[in-house]
Parts: sequence; C-alpha cells; structure tokens
Amino acid sequence: MKVLVVDDEVEVGNFLCVFLERLGLVTEKANSGKEAIDVFNRTKPDWMLLDVKMPDMDGIEVLRKIKETNKDIKVIMITGKDDEMTENEAQSLGARDYLIKPVDLDELRAKVQKYIIKGE
Repeated sequence: MKVLVVDDEVEVGNFLCVFLERLGLVTEKANSGKEAIDVFNRTKPDWMLLDVKMPDMDGIEVLRKIKETNKDIKVIMITGKDDEMTENEAQSLGARDYLIKPVDLDELRAKVQKYIIKGE
C-alpha cells in the first residue's frame, strides 16, 4: 500500500513518512499543494495524508483537483485547527477522516490500521 504524505512543514512530513514505513507502508512525500499533484500523478498512491493549510494551495483545493482525475483516492486530512466547515467540505469531497495537529500517534496508528491496513 502506497501513501502520499503532504505537509508544508518538512519535519512533520518526514516524521509521518518514517512512522508509516514502520507500519509496513510505502511512502511518497510532497511539501506543497502543487508538488502533491505532481507526485500524485507520477506515483499513483492508494492513500494520502493531506495537510489542509499550505501556502501555495490548500489541501481542500489539492483534494478537489486530484478527485477530478482519480475519484477513488482515499484521503485522511490533517490540520492545525479544528474547523468544522473545512472538515465538512473535505468530507463532502470524499475525505475518509480528519486528524488535528499535533497528531496523536496512537490515533494515527488506529486510523492507519482501520482504513489503510484493514481497508475499512
């Protein structure tokens, strides 16, 4: 299973990739919205962990653009603030779930097990 991790905070993206790899997943990484679309089109991941707030293009716009070319992509959104309107928009675009930063590793592990590894 391949996961594309998208976060403009390089350290966060690196950490999430290492965490997912330790769970047996293959990862790709992007540090901006535009890079996320390029990496997505090149690597065709099964899943994305997608940051909402990024300077060049926010995660909602990235999700919208990617869904135009691959409506089956599965996404867990990550954000620094709990915003119900953004969460609802992401879910309407097909995001499976939402994580709030700082990411709780037990919660992330549980969501990865449930959605990505077990395929719920």
